[in-house]
Amino acid sequence: GGNRKRSTKIWDDGDDFCLFDEPRRESRQISHCCVLVFRSNAPARRGGQTKQRPEARMPLQTIHMTSENQRRVKELLQDLQGQELAPESEVAGSGEDDDEPDYLDDEQCWSTAQEVSGVIRRLSAEPAEHRIVESEVSSFAVHKLSRYGFDSEHCRTVLSSYNGNIGASLEYLLLQCFTERYGEKMQVSATAAEASQEECLEQRQEEAFALRSIYGEKFVERIQNRVWTFSLDLDYLANRLSKLKQKGGGTRDTAQQNSKEICKFYLQGGCRFGSACRFRHEFPPNHLLKPNRSAVDDAHLRANSDEPVYELEVRFPEENKYPLQAPLVAFYSTDENLSFACRLQIAEFLFGKALLAAECGEPVVYTLVTCLEDELEISELLKNPHHKYSVPPVVLPAPPSVKPQTESTSASHGMSAGPREEEEVAEEEEEEEEPEQVDVENESYVNLKKKLSKKHDVQAKSPYYENVKICTQFRLKKSSRHFQSMLYERQKLPAWQERETILDLLKSHQVLVVSGMTGCGKTTQIPQFILDASLQGHPSGVANIICTQPRRISAISVAERVARERTERTGLTVGYQIRLESVKSSATRLLYCTAGVLLRRLEGDLTLQGITHVIVDEVHERTEESDFLLLVLKDIMVQRPDLRVILMSATLNAELFSRYFHSCPIINIPGRTFPVDQFFLEDVIAMTRYVLEDSSPYRRKTKQENKQNGRHKRTAFEEVEEDLRRAGVLERPDTVVRDSDPDQKLTLKQLLMRYKGVSKTVLKTMSVMDLDKVNLELIEALLEWIVAGGHSYPPGAVLIFLPGLAEIKMLYEQLQSNALFNNRHSKRCVVYPLHSSLSSEEQQFVFLRPPAGVTKIIISTNIAETSVTIDDVVYVIDSGKMKEKRYDPSKGMESLEDTFVSKANALQRKGRAGRVASGVCFHLFSSHHYNHQLIEQQLPEIQRVPLEQLCLRIKILDMFAAQSLHSVFSRLIEPPRTESLRASKLRLQDLGALTADEKLTPLGYHLASLPVDVRIGKLMLFGTIFRCLDPALTIAASLAFKSPFVSPWDKREEANKKKLEFAVGNSDYLALLQAYK
Repeated sequence: GGNRKRSTKIWDDGDDFCLFDEPRRESRQISHCCVLVFRSNAPARRGGQTKQRPEARMPLQTIHMTSENQRRVKELLQDLQGQELAPESEVAGSGEDDDEPDYLDDEQCWSTAQEVSGVIRRLSAEPAEHRIVESEVSSFAVHKLSRYGFDSEHCRTVLSSYNGNIGASLEYLLLQCFTERYGEKMQVSATAAEASQEECLEQRQEEAFALRSIYGEKFVERIQNRVWTFSLDLDYLANRLSKLKQKGGGTRDTAQQNSKEICKFYLQGGCRFGSACRFRHEFPPNHLLKPNRSAVDDAHLRANSDEPVYELEVRFPEENKYPLQAPLVAFYSTDENLSFACRLQIAEFLFGKALLAAECGEPVVYTLVTCLEDELEISELLKNPHHKYSVPPVVLPAPPSVKPQTESTSASHGMSAGPREEEEVAEEEEEEEEPEQVDVENESYVNLKKKLSKKHDVQAKSPYYENVKICTQFRLKKSSRHFQSMLYERQKLPAWQERETILDLLKSHQVLVVSGMTGCGKTTQIPQFILDASLQGHPSGVANIICTQPRRISAISVAERVARERTERTGLTVGYQIRLESVKSSATRLLYCTAGVLLRRLEGDLTLQGITHVIVDEVHERTEESDFLLLVLKDIMVQRPDLRVILMSATLNAELFSRYFHSCPIINIPGRTFPVDQFFLEDVIAMTRYVLEDSSPYRRKTKQENKQNGRHKRTAFEEVEEDLRRAGVLERPDTVVRDSDPDQKLTLKQLLMRYKGVSKTVLKTMSVMDLDKVNLELIEALLEWIVAGGHSYPPGAVLIFLPGLAEIKMLYEQLQSNALFNNRHSKRCVVYPLHSSLSSEEQQFVFLRPPAGVTKIIISTNIAETSVTIDDVVYVIDSGKMKEKRYDPSKGMESLEDTFVSKANALQRKGRAGRVASGVCFHLFSSHHYNHQLIEQQLPEIQRVPLEQLCLRIKILDMFAAQSLHSVFSRLIEPPRTESLRASKLRLQDLGALTADEKLTPLGYHLASLPVDVRIGKLMLFGTIFRCLDPALTIAASLAFKSPFVSPWDKREEANKKKLEFAVGNSDYLALLQAYK
């Protein structure tokens, strides 16, 4: 076999084996080498005579082997020799991290077969009791442990206590080091103590899977659920340390290296000593001779000395409940230029990050890797070259009989000055003299901290220390120039004038209603008033505020705005949390979130412990979640008299909310907007000189009008009215126009009577226009008028309000076919859509200011009405339409219908203009329609949507579980109709989610946790049960959003034919599935 391998030069075929080095033993006759028995394949000579071979010696090789292969080879040798190895012989090398061999001396060689056999006979002949000796600390283990930053004396002491186990020794040293630094912060929280170990392990495994997909081979789970390692490419650290070395002793080292002679064997083509050779392996300058054979590649036998190794090691001790508890973090490096103290400083810094994440129960490993890649933070840590555990342990002052040299050595460390330091020295000496205290760790670290947490209130102390830090940073921040400049801008807002009034009322009242016009600064300033006032007091009284927003984009944009005003990045004092996205930390004291996020929190925390203020913004929108949240807060306030609730509305219906909370005080804040000119449909047609073509899709259906005027379509009542008019008793309809008659039903003659003073050409266009449709042609003509600049209004952004995403896409495509807006020849405009279905990154584009001379056009739904403020908007185009969820209980059908906006909505849209300069608002409905047809306020959502999901949400909350649904709904600010509630209960009972006595079934509990309609939720659950989840999710997604089939106005027949091609089994649902596939 060996000759074949030598001829092919393929040695790594997998059937060779060897062992790592073992520590020296007094009873062993062979040192630092393992014994291998080779059996010759040559047949034995007759008569037992063998040819005497000359004694031969060959150099001993160092071969790498994994721990698993070592174990297997040891078991093989035991079987071959028929004897058991002493248990103590495995102890010193049993560390889980013993994966680096010591290099043998040049004189160590392999013995011949006869010598090996003789050694084995001698070993087997010795009594077992002479071979079993007390194990010594392996120098390799000390060297390995010291690479984490600990001094060798500390390492040797702990290793001897843990029988050479590197892993246990490392965890003990890290625990001692971190305890001295962080103290009580390391105590296990009550949440972690009560958490299930299985759930924590499951989360840990999910995180490991994600990290493996991110880092690939750089992430290694060395021990499953116990030890993770990350190989890091810290080029900046290696370069920085090498430069420091060159400045220091680089010249001396280079001279010493050049003083070595060049190895003559290397010049001949190969040196058997490899990297262990004491001569230089390099060619001299102008060396013309080429080696006779290729140099021996021994890279696999030695560590790469050119590139230092940097590793992050994360350890989870037994019963560690990560992510609710911080893991132990170590920084391992083979870089000799990196001092031991710096390695421990890095480890302590990373452990501090882990402690902060553990308070929130969030995974932190990815953050730790990111921190190590941050050159600025790590560079600051390198400036501290001292650490207690990176130097030898302190010894007691030497007695008089000790040599002076020892005295000078101890004095050089400067650790024997003063009685306090002597006490610390005595304590450390006691720990060294009593090694049984080190081995006492039979009780896990977690259980020990659990007992300590029972004695001390950790939950109260941890936020307190964080509050102290926040207060200190705020006092320092107040003197900064940037903060003062932002404060100066904040003081210009109208809300600042009411600052003292708001704070005074909150001291004496539990609920406060704030009504402020658009631009007054109530959303950004009132939470800061409360937070800043608390930061100036005692740390125990720092406010913890939650501010709800109706939409995700508003929560993100407002949080980022407030963070900029406080001269910090988002996620520190100010953060946000929306569905599937959270930017916050343990220092967050002002959290912007959606109402749904707060309601989900209430399912597990009924009294909102730790929260001091809840601010419900945009309550005038009357969403289902906000109305229900007010009911929940009203009940919580009885149990939490210290909780303060602030309701903020942008319209003048504050009296309704004040009465709901027992006539609480109201503060009215005027808006800060520039004058806004308001134009209606008749004005827009006159300004743009818009003329409706005969083939336009926005023209009225005149044929239907003629049919309606026909006598055969009239009712008996209309016949009587016509007879009375002929008799002169009643006036003809052409001569009388009532205010309740919409413009859509009036003729040109009637319009002339209603709009006196308006051009006849304009009214003629209005008489043939379908006023129930959103006229995109008119919007395009209006945009051309704005961009062309034939007017006296200042330049600025244009904000267009459309009902939904379909209209946004149509207008966007229409503008792209217009040379003025598509930027093919010159860039004059940029067009951005704004819709809730867009990602957070896409939504942020609308806040960017365009270059000079470029007009920004934003096409949005009502999301930009109150939730988002775009400062540079000057022009607003209001289509007058919006989408609303409508529900008919008798049919059991829900639909998203286009409806006209309310007067409150129109005022809000008008207020979007004039933020920075005089603005203009164009309403694409008539002035008569605005004054007589629009309702004052939008109908509350809870009165027009299905109530099944809200019923389940009520029943899943403990505070309402024992109450009837009717009693809970009757306590809402404006309860829904009784018929709607009764129909919803019936549908839930038919679905099997609710029993007859209004108890949740197991299916009901699952449906309550799904944020979809109950029927769609049941479809998803049954898809899981019957193992057809993929098609079930496809159908559910199609039903939850809207139909994927589009029916253009002029191609309805073609669209229906195309839809029929996907028909399967006369099922609309299967047709949706086929269309998706």
